[in-house]
Amino acid sequence: MPSRHGSHGHNLKGPTDLTSAHGKGPRIVFVGAGHASLLALTGLGALPGADITLVSDGPQAHYSGMVPGWIEGLYGLGEMSIPLAPLAARVGARFLDARLLGASERTVTLATRSAGTGATVTLDYDILVLNIGAEVAPLAGGSPHIVPAKPFPRLIAGLTPRIDSAASFAIAGAGAAGTEVALAIRRRRPDAAITLVERGPAILAGFPDGFRRRVRRHLEAARIAIVEGAQIVEAGPASLALADGRAIESACTLAFTGAAPPAVLDATPFARAADGFVATGADLCVLSHPNVLAVGDVATHAADPRPKAGVFAVRAGAALARAVAALAAGRRPSPVRLQRRALVLLATGGRRAIG
Repeated sequence: MPSRHGSHGHNLKGPTDLTSAHGKGPRIVFVGAGHASLLALTGLGALPGADITLVSDGPQAHYSGMVPGWIEGLYGLGEMSIPLAPLAARVGARFLDARLLGASERTVTLATRSAGTGATVTLDYDILVLNIGAEVAPLAGGSPHIVPAKPFPRLIAGLTPRIDSAASFAIAGAGAAGTEVALAIRRRRPDAAITLVERGPAILAGFPDGFRRRVRRHLEAARIAIVEGAQIVEAGPASLALADGRAIESACTLAFTGAAPPAVLDATPFARAADGFVATGADLCVLSHPNVLAVGDVATHAADPRPKAGVFAVRAGAALARAVAALAAGRRPSPVRLQRRALVLLATGGRRAIG
């Protein structure tokens, strides 16, 4: 485990301040093991003297694109999981199994399992990469009977004991992810009642009409009930109550209700965009802190936002590696322009998809 270094005690003014003040190479801390961070770490190359630490809440990262296949039974849990300690060792980094509690100008505070249950560690950084993803938008007052889609360990822990035994399922949120999961559950559980509940007026908002029609036909053929324009007001152990008085049978309710900023951001000094996520510029640097990079769902390019989707985070990996290398050399990173269009493959089960 990295030892705690003394506080730097100086104000951050610009790129020339981004190298370490302890007489060695920069201390680089990656908090969160999302797609972009893992790609950046494996493609970063040599940074002479750099002290790199990867921090993640849990010993494994999970590949989100394989989650519907895992639910369906196509993949085992190990096949969609990436052990982080070996990966960190291969790239010359240290791994810390810890949860972010907060951050300051030059430190992060962590609750770490590696040092014992309940231990708190403060880790100094010269360069910080923030990639902790998003939380699920709250549903029905945060009922304990709802299994959130993220973080994936909570989804896995909540769904595993129910997937083969629950008599009925409800999926709240009919975006691409929620729709995929409903179809995956149907492939695994042909006998279960499954309902897809959408708060908005129609499923798959923002997708082309033709795509939505094709997906709807698959849902209907799979005997998945579709309830649109429905506000869930209460979630119990066996049913959901809607604002219009209707009740939906559900022994297992999954929340795919969209991305919300992680609550821990309130314990950091980093600038926030209008949507509540960390505000970055085109160079991936946080607007208020040029030695902090934010990528993936936790970040919003304030002047040119992109959807909160893995297809964009993956493309940021190589750019993040270049940005970290630039900061380590005392330079400001070059601007990045991520793509505006992306391929969507919505899995319909049975190793088939709609593009």
